Amino acid sequence: MPDPHFYRVAGPFSLAELAEIPDVELAPGVDSSIMISDVRPLDQAGEGDLTFLSNPKYLEKFLHTNATACIASRKALKKFPKGLAILVAENPYKAYARIANKFYAPVLGSGGVHPTAIISPKAEIGENASIGPYVVIEDGVVVGANSIIGPHAVLSMGIRLGKDCRIGAGAVLSYCHIGDNVVMHNGVKVGQDGFGFAPDATGNVKIPQLGRVIIGSNCEFGANTAIDRGSGPDTIIGDNTWLDNLVQVGHNVTIGNDVIIAAQTGISGSTVIEDQVIIGGQVGLAGHITIGRGAQISAKSGVISDIPAGEIYAGFPARPRKQFFRQMAILRKLSNSKGSVT
Repeated sequence: MPDPHFYRVAGPFSLAELAEIPDVELAPGVDSSIMISDVRPLDQAGEGDLTFLSNPKYLEKFLHTNATACIASRKALKKFPKGLAILVAENPYKAYARIANKFYAPVLGSGGVHPTAIISPKAEIGENASIGPYVVIEDGVVVGANSIIGPHAVLSMGIRLGKDCRIGAGAVLSYCHIGDNVVMHNGVKVGQDGFGFAPDATGNVKIPQLGRVIIGSNCEFGANTAIDRGSGPDTIIGDNTWLDNLVQVGHNVTIGNDVIIAAQTGISGSTVIEDQVIIGGQVGLAGHITIGRGAQISAKSGVISDIPAGEIYAGFPARPRKQFFRQMAILRKLSNSKGSVT
């Protein structure tokens, strides 16, 4: 059970209430009045708990779970344990995520402002926004309703932050406009100078960074991620895009909607990442390239040229994943060969 010192659970909810969530329905014959008080994994769930089955490898745990109810696909109706109530979903994991968010909804602002916070009289603070200790909010900043600003965060002059946002401790936001329901974890930095300079033999000259960072709604950014502002064009991140911890986004980068980028990925300037791209951890992307819609890039890949839409790439330099694995297999055979190769 989640530690009540840190997490506040809502409910209980009836199965009828949970079945009102999109893409969830009661299996035939299930008592809709059954009450659910919490969500837990298959092997830890007990009476009053809801669990889920999304991977066939956990079928044995499903057959022996002590949960009161389970979210599963229609296939599970053929073999579910006696006495277990089933909520049917095409994508049980996604349905579980929605239901878990009902039990553990994000905490929204309460309107409290800590006395150590420094807030410009020229800033606009929305209804029920919470401002933590030692926060600095400069002239012209707009903070949306119900947003939470964590300790020691700095919101620099003129930025705009939407409603229902959560900004973690030590975050620094500058030169940016941010949509609604955006989460920035501890230490996120947005809007700092891009890495722009003109080199020659007599010495490097810095290029002024005169753009902004424009971030859509329903995004999440992991701890210590850094997003540079544009040099003239803006750095742009679309709706429902999630960046893991320690991701670097260079200046003038455009990232589309529904993109997922894992930890320690570095994206060089002026790269375009189209909608629904998935990028694994520690990927490096060269500048001025385009990653097509729906493409996937395996962890630790080095991308130096465009990737077509829908393709899966791996390796360094990154190439189609099947080609990469074929080449690795050939090298392995050569290295195991007793003879010499000339």
